[in-house]
Amino acid sequence: VIRSHNMSGMCYADDTQIYLSFKPCNLQQAIHQVQYCIQDIKKWCTSNNLKLNDSKTEVLHISSRFRRRIQLSSIIVDNSNIVPSDKAKNLGVVFDKHMVMDRFVSLKCKSASFMLHRLGKIRQFLDRNTAQKLVQALVLCHLDYCNSLLYNMPESQLGKLQLIHNSAARLITGTKKYSQITPVLQQLHWLPVQSRVLFKILLFTYQCLHNMAPSYLQELLVKYKPARNLRSSQRNLLECPVFCTRYGQRSFSYGGPTLWNNIPPNLKDANSVNHFKMLLKTFLFQEYYST
Repeated sequence: VIRSHNMSGMCYADDTQIYLSFKPCNLQQAIHQVQYCIQDIKKWCTSNNLKLNDSKTEVLHISSRFRRRIQLSSIIVDNSNIVPSDKAKNLGVVFDKHMVMDRFVSLKCKSASFMLHRLGKIRQFLDRNTAQKLVQALVLCHLDYCNSLLYNMPESQLGKLQLIHNSAARLITGTKKYSQITPVLQQLHWLPVQSRVLFKILLFTYQCLHNMAPSYLQELLVKYKPARNLRSSQRNLLECPVFCTRYGQRSFSYGGPTLWNNIPPNLKDANSVNHFKMLLKTFLFQEYYST
């Protein structure tokens, strides 16, 4: 993604990103590829009156924490020596070197807690309807932003967000700290954090299947087509790839088909996005609070 603006006759670009997947044995080759690619981008930027800031360039090497980590040397761009960092922010999302997303969750909790604290200062001057609108606009937005990245995350991570979610419900209704929170969430008709993550992924899946999503997301989904005519061929299913690692099972190409194949047919046949969202929220609400 490139965003540019004029300043002193020169345009500056932000958020220019390079992604490269490689095996440990091809480390040096990958470093050379990245360096050559950056040089090509820099030449293109210069020819188009754009400036690539070498000093603000970051390198993040993502690998499994259960494997022996290879030592990634620094990358040289012109006269700048870029040392790999442990984390990098992309459009407000903090990615770390092991993709455990704990820093991203901590950032969400910090932002949401700050707004919740500020709203608590003026809660006595607000009626319930106004307080709920402010909480949804200023607190829940932090919990929902890019929450699809938290699919298949450990309960310990989602539990931190759920505590903020519960505190927001208590603030609106005036419920005491140690009172049961489930009836309060039902009264507000709020889905828990885990269900909100599922809601976002299923919404993306519906949009992909109806050509309302970017092509790079649509390409990740493949419709199920059996070799012969079976009853399952009429159920609007998706092929679910097989992943043996937790990383793969957190991907959209796995989560989208897995969740889509398990929802009722009437949701899949929804004739609009709004209709699908209404049916999906009702389904997830009943599924969670009926257990």
